[in-house]
Amino acid sequence: MKYYSCMLLERCYLNFNGRIDVDNRKHMTFCCEVLGDVPGAALAGSPEESIKNFFKVRKSFIEESKKISLFGTQLAGESANLTDKCKKCAHFKMMDWGKSEALINYINLSTYPAPCQCKCMYCGIAQNSELRIYQAQKHQLYYEKVFDVLEYAKNKNLISPEALWQISSGEITIHPFKERIFNLVRYKHVHFYTNCFIFDEEIAQILKSNPYAAINLSIDSGTSQTWKKIKGVDNFAVVTENLVKYFTSSSRPGQITLKYIILPGINDTADDFTFVVEIMKILKTGHLTLSRDTGIKYFLGDEESEKLVKSAGRLVSLLQKNGLSFDMFTYLPEERENIIAYAKETV
Repeated sequence: MKYYSCMLLERCYLNFNGRIDVDNRKHMTFCCEVLGDVPGAALAGSPEESIKNFFKVRKSFIEESKKISLFGTQLAGESANLTDKCKKCAHFKMMDWGKSEALINYINLSTYPAPCQCKCMYCGIAQNSELRIYQAQKHQLYYEKVFDVLEYAKNKNLISPEALWQISSGEITIHPFKERIFNLVRYKHVHFYTNCFIFDEEIAQILKSNPYAAINLSIDSGTSQTWKKIKGVDNFAVVTENLVKYFTSSSRPGQITLKYIILPGINDTADDFTFVVEIMKILKTGHLTLSRDTGIKYFLGDEESEKLVKSAGRLVSLLQKNGLSFDMFTYLPEERENIIAYAKETV
């Protein structure tokens, strides 16, 4: 049956996003798009009730979407209150989605307050000290609820064995619940999002013992000058040294993954692009994820969008010349087409 939906909803993505110490917000959502009040469910009194609410909202969402796709937005006086926000999203498409997954296939742990030493210019958390300071007296109870839900879902086999776990809540190496996170994901398909300020021996051991584990760094630069400008900290040499340590300890190509958040006029210089390619070669990392400032994703004017496309196109062209692969995370379909077209022009 054809109906409006998206891959994240159909594959049952569970996102713990944003501020956790607010009782009335939707802590468990289906995605992390910056669309305002995205559908989801709040944490309940027990882990069982919380996870039941999550699956219940997801089922209602899909059922509503199917009805709207068949009969239009007005259904005997009902309003499309679940799917309304998703209409603005490029990932929300009419197609034959087949059978929706019954198990959770992706978990994103990106909750705050959580500590991080970076001061990234594109990060809203970095601009809000209240979201960077974890205080056990205020925040522990909320985090306990999150982990209770994840452990309940894991113990009840509600999470697919092939599920990808993304750990991006602050900086993992200094996270107050680091050990509990490690116990959840030690032998899972897991990506630790880290700033690499610290070389963590336990993460290195997980990489060594688990071929499905990886670390991800938003490198966003190829030079120390640009790194300092974007990250607000002058430690590019330390970070690259730690990357090499992780690679040496894991001994597996592909366990060190890199993302490049393109900021036109800031980190799209020839030197930055050239040297990040050299770093990839040293790490035997044959793939780069291109991203963008998601906070302004849906608000770019034509001129700003063109600058972004051209910057990304130049980087794509350089990657292709060096036999390196890439994907374009958070770019809209039209932007992706334009980026590829511009990359061909610069060959």
